[in-house]
Amino acid sequence: MDHFNYKIDNTIFSKPKKYSDYLVSKVKYPVDQIETPFIIQFPKMIISSDPDEKNISLEFKSTNKELYNFLSTLDQYIIKYISNNSEEWFDKKIPLETIKKMYNSFIKAPQSTENKCTLQFSFKTQKNELKTLFVDKKDCEIDFSQFKTNEVVECIAQFKYIIFSKDTCFCTWEISSLKLHKKVQKVKKYGFIEDPEDVEIVDESDDDISVDNFF
Repeated sequence: MDHFNYKIDNTIFSKPKKYSDYLVSKVKYPVDQIETPFIIQFPKMIISSDPDEKNISLEFKSTNKELYNFLSTLDQYIIKYISNNSEEWFDKKIPLETIKKMYNSFIKAPQSTENKCTLQFSFKTQKNELKTLFVDKKDCEIDFSQFKTNEVVECIAQFKYIIFSKDTCFCTWEISSLKLHKKVQKVKKYGFIEDPEDVEIVDESDDDISVDNFF
């Protein structure tokens, strides 16, 4: 399958290594595109809960059949890949059905507008410093705190790792940039109102003050 400039069947993963309480397998670039990371620009999505500085959960705003099929195919490829390499990775053969039960799929709901589909993303960090770029609709940099539940966003994310715990495994997408599509509140013409405290009080007994000075 060739989509977003990637051939899923050429994607490979490193042997998992111990990291904290997990085993981590790194996503390697397709063999015919060594210099290009596995990066996707996702369509507009909705923030499903308030993000923290490590993760954000995004829900599909509408059904995107092309992306849905791509992620579903990627899910199936990863499950099969883990099973085929399980003996080398974990010193024992793990059946495909067991991997299916363990694996936390990208797509968890049927493809329809009635069902919500949510993906979990991590933010890009370096030495515990947040490196993801946060921008508004005009691509001006903004603060992370402006991203709240139910806001519409668009992100560019890199497929980075497969994470293995004792009973489950899941994949992580790392966001390199996140754009906020916040609606601009419209105001009526001449929207500014005069603050009574700002009105200058004039001594009418002063002969040098005329009514023209008020306009």
